[in-house]
Amino acid sequence: MGDCGLRVTEVLGVTPSDISRMDDGRHYELEVTNGKDTTGSYDGGKQRETWLPVEIEATINRYVQQADLRGNDPLIGRSKRTVQYWVENAADHAADETDNDDYRRVSTHDLRRCWANHLLVEENVSPRIVMALGGWSSYDAIEPYFAAPTEANIIASMSAVKL
Repeated sequence: MGDCGLRVTEVLGVTPSDISRMDDGRHYELEVTNGKDTTGSYDGGKQRETWLPVEIEATINRYVQQADLRGNDPLIGRSKRTVQYWVENAADHAADETDNDDYRRVSTHDLRRCWANHLLVEENVSPRIVMALGGWSSYDAIEPYFAAPTEANIIASMSAVKL
């Protein structure tokens, strides 16, 4: 969710056959299916391709081999609530390790939100690309994911501008 911008329901539908190498031969994409559109309605099977970091593909590939999964076997054969619990548990652990109780409020959707915000604000990725990867159909739908840029981001961006 945090590395690919997936919704929790999309995570549950991922199978080994959903992963493919991109045309450049070095990068990967992940095809995900979700019935939710950005208006909140469900159409039963909207598909999109998102970026799959090479390190995540390698981890998934090792898991698929170790678990002896087949092409259409789900990577995560659990419920939505179980995945949400895993994230809550990891957040509690992070809060304990860092003495920062803010982590206790982290949800599965926060991982998707942070992914979008990181790409848009910190990495300066085009909103159109983030919309396509994240499955948003309008600027209104992605606007809440824009957070105020950090001071470091403002300095770096504006230092490069020739006035």
